[in-house]
Amino acid sequence: MSLILCETSPGLRDSEIIATVRDITGRRHYIRVERDFLTQRIGKDYLPIGIVHIDPKTQAVLIEFSHEPDSGYNRIWINQNQLDQPVEAYA
Repeated sequence: MSLILCETSPGLRDSEIIATVRDITGRRHYIRVERDFLTQRIGKDYLPIGIVHIDPKTQAVLIEFSHEPDSGYNRIWINQNQLDQPVEAYA
């Protein structure tokens, strides 16, 4: 699994948090997760995601969430600079 940078806000319970991820167009996708599901690095929050595909032309990355966000999209296109580490295109 890879990690994507996200913005966070309080959830409905103390144990939850709302993670916000932007897609390649800037649209926000909100996903409610347990607070300990996120990873913190250098004061920033990261959400675990799966890498599905990398567009060889644009280097955009198709990711998959662990469960459905409020938008209903399990997969979204993102910019590679949102990831914790760069990924290379699959052969």
